[in-house]
Amino acid sequence: MNWKLLLAGSFKLMSRYKLRTFFMGFAVVVGVATLIAGRALSTGSEQQIMQRVNQMFGPGTILIFSSTLNNADLEAIDQQLEQVISWSPRFTLGELDISYQGADRQAAVYGHSERADFVWNRDVIDGRFFTNDDLVRSARIALIGTRLAETLFGSTSPIGEEILIDAIPFSIVGILEPVGIDPHGEDRDEDIYVPITTAMRRLSNTDYVGSAKIVVSNHQMVDQDAEQIAEIMRERHLIVAGEADDFAIYTSKFAGRSVARANQVLDVYLMVAAGVVLLLAAVVISSIMLVIMRERIAEIGLRKAIGATQLQISQQFLIEVASVTLAAGVAGIGLGIAVASLISKNIDVPMVISAQSIILGLASAVVVGVVSGIAPARKAAALDPVEALR
Repeated sequence: MNWKLLLAGSFKLMSRYKLRTFFMGFAVVVGVATLIAGRALSTGSEQQIMQRVNQMFGPGTILIFSSTLNNADLEAIDQQLEQVISWSPRFTLGELDISYQGADRQAAVYGHSERADFVWNRDVIDGRFFTNDDLVRSARIALIGTRLAETLFGSTSPIGEEILIDAIPFSIVGILEPVGIDPHGEDRDEDIYVPITTAMRRLSNTDYVGSAKIVVSNHQMVDQDAEQIAEIMRERHLIVAGEADDFAIYTSKFAGRSVARANQVLDVYLMVAAGVVLLLAAVVISSIMLVIMRERIAEIGLRKAIGATQLQISQQFLIEVASVTLAAGVAGIGLGIAVASLISKNIDVPMVISAQSIILGLASAVVVGVVSGIAPARKAAALDPVEALR
């Protein structure tokens, strides 16, 4: 069999019957595009989230959340757990009114300690961070996110300027490092940090910090360290066996596993969606190929009469339909990349196009073509040449 002539004839038929070729390839294009765009954005979002999770957690870190967590609890953990390198509480005030020279807006305000730049992995790009003296004095100073600084001050440096946080004046002493959107979808570049003692005494009236981050020396043992911390918390909070904990503890390993599981679930949904579209494409292609086979009965009979075997007839039909779906697969890859690029720019999520995704897309297109062409090819091959030529 002359494969070059056969392929040339397949593409000639595609160009001759444009509408049929379009309907045969359209669903394949959509299915492959869904697969490519979905995997590109899924992989990109996983990398972005893991980058931000790593920035938030870092190796060997433990987060504690409790409405009754206080500094005494954290000091006890530090004293009883030798592997603790550092720790820093965080007090969340939520969205508060921010004013500057008549410009009003709301921003998330957090209370942090002088160790937060190291423990929470966020320093300043201009000005200075908090000092122990700032906490002792409950100083009315603030660190401001880059996007909020641009909104309130434009191109002017905010260092030394005074803003009102819930009508209380604060002097800006630093600009926080930009970190972008967090895994919860919040823009962390609009945050404001104040000394945690100031947050608890001047902006609120509480002795509880609410949350804290602990850095331990061996990141491989972080889960075991978390369990020891849980035991210390239960002892201090008088929680007996069988009672529910009044705190929650999360580790860097837990965060990584959670992101991976969520991405796996998303990948499954994307594969199912693409699979459904490709299945519909196979049904449509098979139906159209049966119609084409009936229209070409005389041609098939003539070929068999001059010596073509059943295998050659089957191969002809399979190659023709596989050529259509392969071309549709290439178009689907291009469409998928274009759609992923457009969505990536609009939602600020990177896209990652892998060779594995492209190979999978092309393979899916060819498999759909071959599977959908099997029934028409077998029927064409089984035709009796005498009956076909009548």
